[in-house]
Amino acid sequence: MTSGVSSSQVPTSAAPAEVCDQRTDDELMSEARAGVDAAFDLLVRRHQAAVLRVAARYLGDAELAHDVAQTTFVQLFGWLPRYQPRGKFRAFLMRVALRQCAMAARTRSAARRREDAAPVADAGATPAEVALERERRRQLDRALTALSPKLRAVVVLRHCGGMSYDEVAAAMDLPVGTVKSRVFAALAKLRDALEGT
Repeated sequence: MTSGVSSSQVPTSAAPAEVCDQRTDDELMSEARAGVDAAFDLLVRRHQAAVLRVAARYLGDAELAHDVAQTTFVQLFGWLPRYQPRGKFRAFLMRVALRQCAMAARTRSAARRREDAAPVADAGATPAEVALERERRRQLDRALTALSPKLRAVVVLRHCGGMSYDEVAAAMDLPVGTVKSRVFAALAKLRDALEGT
């Protein structure tokens, strides 16, 4: 099994067709509920990269992140009949993704989680630079793993998922102030862990 998270393994943005579509996520969910398969496909394409980024950083394993992303969208499809459009689709989707990440993290051993992190270096990097980058990523992954799930979730959503504090609060069903304090606490713990290594 391939472990580690490589930028070539995780998409970073939506394809051009999704960017041009002006329908909201809630409108697409309503269309999908009415049986328009293309609407759900568009939702998947629109949000797949973000779900993969969050899952990959949360889990530290690109292959498992792809599995979690697929399961997330399968669960989302199951929610079609019950989904209530409230303009917070992204928060809802990320909540589902985080639950899937937590379940996946619980089912595998901590020792297998991060030890084989793949390096992410430019093509011109020397072997020493590749080794340093690999070790830096392993340290970050170990530090993230050491965080409590509630701290890991907020920092991953905020800094790897690119979500605003308000979006993280909606996804986690928490007050914005709690999210801010958890992000601050998580970053302080990460800083301490990384400076101590």
